[in-house]
Amino acid sequence: MKTLKISLVALLFVFCGKVFSQGGSIGASDARSMGMAKTYTASSFGLYSLGINPANLYRDSTKKVELIIPLPLPNITANVGTNFMTIDEYNYFFGYSTTDSTGKKIGRYLNTADKQRLKDLFADGGTFTSDLEVRLFAVSVKPNDKFGTIAFSISDVISSNVTFPKGIIDLGIDGNLPNKVFNFNDTALKSWWLRKYSLSYARGLDIFPFFKSFSFGVSFNIISGYAYAGLDHVNTQLTTGDGNVITGKGDFLAYSAFSPDFHVKYDFDSTSTKQDASVSMFPTPAGGGFGFDFGFNAKISESTSIAFAVTDIGSVTWDKNAAQYSSNKAIYLDDLSNKDQIDSLKNALTGKNGGKYISSFSTPLATALRLGIAIQLDKMLDGNFPGKMLLAFDYNQGFNDQPRNSKNPRFSLGADWMLGVIALRTGFSFGGFDKFNWGMGIGFDFKILELNFGTPDMQYVFASNSAKRITFAFDSRWKF
Repeated sequence: MKTLKISLVALLFVFCGKVFSQGGSIGASDARSMGMAKTYTASSFGLYSLGINPANLYRDSTKKVELIIPLPLPNITANVGTNFMTIDEYNYFFGYSTTDSTGKKIGRYLNTADKQRLKDLFADGGTFTSDLEVRLFAVSVKPNDKFGTIAFSISDVISSNVTFPKGIIDLGIDGNLPNKVFNFNDTALKSWWLRKYSLSYARGLDIFPFFKSFSFGVSFNIISGYAYAGLDHVNTQLTTGDGNVITGKGDFLAYSAFSPDFHVKYDFDSTSTKQDASVSMFPTPAGGGFGFDFGFNAKISESTSIAFAVTDIGSVTWDKNAAQYSSNKAIYLDDLSNKDQIDSLKNALTGKNGGKYISSFSTPLATALRLGIAIQLDKMLDGNFPGKMLLAFDYNQGFNDQPRNSKNPRFSLGADWMLGVIALRTGFSFGGFDKFNWGMGIGFDFKILELNFGTPDMQYVFASNSAKRITFAFDSRWKF
């Protein structure tokens, strides 16, 4: 039984690793908005509104030209972690080791309470995410109010979501008890590297007399995809019977595609030879697509505005080195010493011998809906407030579970308090993937140059052992 536990737990890692090692509404944003707990729909302005609400390119824009380049600070936002397990919990269950009297390293033996606690952690599945966004270049020009604002930007996104199924934990803890069913249908993996070339336009419209002002914006995005690996579905389950008999079915479908410059060698392609990857700023795309964003921002009073946007409407078609891995095989195991049965089990779970080249496949972008309200508190109080205080509220809803997105709605509150050249920011976010964020950030506005630093996970700075993820953002913007 112990051997079976170890073998099957290892198989999941083989499944999630080997198949792909051949190679939104919650996503990262600019440092200012991250410090406001990812509150941005009505409160991000200028170039920082790209990808969020293009109408804000025009809203409150008093500068003729804005520019984002890697100097003095590159525009980088990074996130890695989970939403279910803290560092303390990870160390307790997986990081602990000691040595026995013979000097052999051994792990922790779990008691009944420990086993239940571990099961509870994975009750909704165990999801790990990583997200890196780098804005390589952006420029906006506003010749005059009548023309509006036009902008161009280039940004890279490297993101992944991996979910380990609850069933693998139950099987690893309970073993192959008779007459139990373990399904792994909640297994998920999606990851990609995308580059977005975005052309945006925004201007005001004087057509709604009940608004103080109204602006609309649209972005047209050309997408270059450099790498993708993802599961389409998993319908795999195992049933344990008497006499350690295991039956079931291994059923899954997965896709991948990689830039030819990466020289990825698939295990089913005997004609290819292993070569070192070619690294450059402009790899040959493995796919391409088109997307667009649109939104509006309306002032209902001198101090209050409302905003709406839908972003990343579109898809990417992957047609270079595109591969499909699939399995739909019956599983039968009654003898752990039978190599053929063990190999058959591995093949059914990992899709070995089930890979092939295909002409192409498509993936949707991380489409999301955004609603926001912003209140300029100092204007509401007729200037009887120190500095400038912006308060904002957001609702974000993803339409799919692509990387950077969540179909769970997310609500957030944020504040930006400008005192001279220093801006202090904070906010709280509820829902989405993270479930809870406390944001905090600081900015420096020297008129011609703006520097920003922020994180939506300030709670973990004060309780590092309870941290579930690490998130940071910093950027700079030139204004003329």
